Amino acid sequence: MRSAVGFGGRKWHGFVLALALMWTLVPIYWLVTTALKPNTEILSFPPTLWPKEWTLASFSFVLHHYAGYFANSVTVAFGSTLLSLIVGVMAAYGLSRFRFPRGLVTVIWLVVLSIRMMMPIVFIIPLYQIFQSIGLYNTRTGLILAYTLVNLPFVIWMMTSFFREIPKALDEAAMVDGASRWRVFFSVALPLAAPGIASVAILAMVMTWNDLVFGLFLSSDMQAMTLPVGIVGFITQYQTMWSEMAAAGSLAIVPVLVFTLFIQKYIVRGMTAGAVK
Repeated sequence: MRSAVGFGGRKWHGFVLALALMWTLVPIYWLVTTALKPNTEILSFPPTLWPKEWTLASFSFVLHHYAGYFANSVTVAFGSTLLSLIVGVMAAYGLSRFRFPRGLVTVIWLVVLSIRMMMPIVFIIPLYQIFQSIGLYNTRTGLILAYTLVNLPFVIWMMTSFFREIPKALDEAAMVDGASRWRVFFSVALPLAAPGIASVAILAMVMTWNDLVFGLFLSSDMQAMTLPVGIVGFITQYQTMWSEMAAAGSLAIVPVLVFTLFIQKYIVRGMTAGAVK
């Protein structure tokens, strides 16, 4: 009886898993196959599930004309993620370990949560005017700073929770052995918080990579424009370049996927190291 119920449960789990995979993968399949079709076949009715005529022309066009957008997106996403982690992880460690006046802590969390909850469009006008006046408009440095503005509260918020899960007794034991506060931070806290840092890095990277708003309003040409802005440019008043748009979308998935797979092994390694300790 128990085995029969278990078999039925596994069947339902398998069905739900297959349904979730289909829901997730079908749009990606449609995107990639659309990129491999000529525009005449894309607009045909009924639509074809499998390309009748294969072509790599759209990929060639995107790689030839839009490599600069890819380079800008990679630079801005990695730069913003790295800067947010450097500042945010140290701030989160300080908030989790040092004592502050209760009113000051309330103000800090109010500011952090308020900035995190605001839509990016709220910051566009002040950032546009500031960047115009100091020469950061239409630069990758300006976009890195803009995305750090919205990523930093998220990193502080998440990493403070991770550091609070690490017992303070470990810090105190290391300091009794003569370690300085910086040595405790780099040699004790950071290795134990590695899974959290990896997870936060992935989320910050994906949020920056996918964002359109800052790239659209804080850049004006290929010197700084990111890939989402380039993809929007395939829609003109005269035509919509469906195949090229699908090719750019397909290629845009690759860097995030590679970054996630690269970071994932550090998540597993960090969790295993914590279990052994």
